[in-house]
Amino acid sequence: MTNRRTILTAAAAALAMPLAANARSNRQALGGAQPEHFVPGGMRGIQRGYFTYTPTDHVEEYGVIRIPDDRLFMIPLTKNIFDESNGGKYAMTGDGVITVLKDDLYHITANMDWPAQSRGSGQDGYDVDSRKLMILRARAGVKPPVYTQGEVTPIPDTSRFDRMAACDTPGSSVPKSARTTVTWEPGTVAAGGMTYTDVPLPSSSFDPAVGDLVRVSHTSLTDAILGEKKNAGVLISARIVAPGVARVMVENRYGAKAVAIPSGSMNLLAESAVESAGNNQDAWCYLNSGPVVLLAGEKVFVAVRSSSRGDFLQISNGSFLRVSNVIA
Repeated sequence: MTNRRTILTAAAAALAMPLAANARSNRQALGGAQPEHFVPGGMRGIQRGYFTYTPTDHVEEYGVIRIPDDRLFMIPLTKNIFDESNGGKYAMTGDGVITVLKDDLYHITANMDWPAQSRGSGQDGYDVDSRKLMILRARAGVKPPVYTQGEVTPIPDTSRFDRMAACDTPGSSVPKSARTTVTWEPGTVAAGGMTYTDVPLPSSSFDPAVGDLVRVSHTSLTDAILGEKKNAGVLISARIVAPGVARVMVENRYGAKAVAIPSGSMNLLAESAVESAGNNQDAWCYLNSGPVVLLAGEKVFVAVRSSSRGDFLQISNGSFLRVSNVIA
């Protein structure tokens, strides 16, 4: 017997077959990595477009786009991953931007995959400084930045463009640290003489190694305890002499007479210099515009700025610009 459930089940199965086939072909086109579910024609009146970039270089196994300096650059959109409107609402026309074809209320999102890697990576020796990600709009009649294949385009003047969304990420690289406090009595140090002690450092946010930095203070090195002149002639310093070991030295370098330094608390602060700080793996930066009105002929594009010398963008389907219409 044919009933409503049978009809609906058959219709769903018929609909699922082309959708599944399209999804399979979409995954194959993406090399097995499907960023989102692609529904030809959209769903419930919403049609999305998903666009990304072409690498211009490689770091290890990653495709990348290098940022030449600290100016603002347009990152050209060159790949159409999918367009559920099939060119009905927006289009990629080979100029590195997305052209709006139909007046509508839209929602724009973008993501960039910045590196934040340790020494030995493509950012060897560089700390992570401030970065900017922007979604910009060129209104109809306003020329967007000129696209040159294989290059990023500097944007000297952003006042001609509307900011749909922007995000500034501050520098995230600070030294990792290990701290300890011990009691030490340096004793009497002759004029021109020195004394020292070795202090084990704890394994904290990192393991202090030779080449890392260490600072030190001692609570008995005060004018009240030693006297102003004697205290002025005394120097205290420290350095890492073995993994997890700091050597603290007290010198009576400038004193004309011996100085007696009583017991006190000695504070040590070791900081990473050998191991890069800010190692938060991939640093994704996600933007969304909220609902915005876009008119036919307007162009939307992505711009970035980095103050990190030698910086680059990791390019995959995780770095993208997505446009979708909004249904009220």
